[in-house]
Amino acid sequence: MAQPAVLDTQPYLKYLLHASVKDTPTEDIAYGVICEFLLQHKNPSDRFIIFPQIFLRWKPNNPEDTRAEIPDFGWGNFSLHTLHIKLRLGIEVKRCVNAMEALPDSSALQSNVDIMSAFHEVFFQGEDQAKAAMKGHHFSETETAPWLLFIGPYWTPVQYGPFSPAQLTTRTHKPSDSADFMATLIAERKLASTPVACPLYLLGTAESAMQLEQFIASTDFAAQHLRDAAAGY
Repeated sequence: MAQPAVLDTQPYLKYLLHASVKDTPTEDIAYGVICEFLLQHKNPSDRFIIFPQIFLRWKPNNPEDTRAEIPDFGWGNFSLHTLHIKLRLGIEVKRCVNAMEALPDSSALQSNVDIMSAFHEVFFQGEDQAKAAMKGHHFSETETAPWLLFIGPYWTPVQYGPFSPAQLTTRTHKPSDSADFMATLIAERKLASTPVACPLYLLGTAESAMQLEQFIASTDFAAQHLRDAAAGY
């Protein structure tokens, strides 16, 4: 049996971590726990805003098309001059799996078939969300979209894009008749491919805190002008 991870955080947060995996709770439990850990990095207080359940239109230039992608969280800042929400990254969350209940070290789970499959599926869901965000110009002057994928309290970072015009027509989880044919075939093959291991981090560990801070810091510069505008308002 895998050894429990060494948690390096406040007792309150350790308590929440165990709550997020005990008896495989529903996703809403994971949402609250993840937010508490993300807020540990909200220093200074104007560094970012967490936007729950952002409605990202699939065809933002066609008001009659009601299709949308809805990440569990967006992470960004406000803008009064363009779109109100400028994203720095997106977050997609799924409930934990049974193998996570004892909070084993993340290295022990990277090759677990169930966990690899869970992250494989959520990867493509996040990719569809990133495409919608890019088409809606929610990212500032970038061709890539950083995302955090969570299964319970375990997470991995990904970068989506850049996307070709054909790829931007294609949703892997929700196929469309109007999507590019070849791009659709390629997406279907990727979805059907064998899941592979990805680097995992567990909230509450020193490694997770360091990696999460580095990931957030990499998006700070792009949002500085928005923070400056708010500070001088």
